[in-house]
Amino acid sequence: MKLSVLLGAAAAGFLCMSLVGMQALVALFSSIPLAKRRHRENPAFDLRRAYRRIRMVAVLAVVLTVLATILAAALLPLPAVVGYLLGMILGFVCSLRRMSPNNERNQRSFDRFYEDCLTGESDMDDTRIS
Repeated sequence: MKLSVLLGAAAAGFLCMSLVGMQALVALFSSIPLAKRRHRENPAFDLRRAYRRIRMVAVLAVVLTVLATILAAALLPLPAVVGYLLGMILGFVCSLRRMSPNNERNQRSFDRFYEDCLTGESDMDDTRIS
């Protein structure tokens, strides 16, 4: 029974990190350099608006991840907490490549989520990915 609890909690920790925690890390380590790069390429890009959105996403994701971890630590037995933390570490290690600003997936999602930060939309019309 202890092994099944450990593995179940590890799966929950992995999912928590993959779905919520990585959003904060991607926002910090990928979106900030992409926003700076976009602003250098096109001065019409509203860097303040992009930074506000990045900050909001990062703070919200960190708060949700910390709350889930505190809740898991308070409600689960020790083997489950250890499994949960190991799952979070595994989720982090498996997603290290996603934190790169040179990742094509990050660049596409950045273009989609931050296109309203571009005040002159003529450049975006030609490069928009459906």
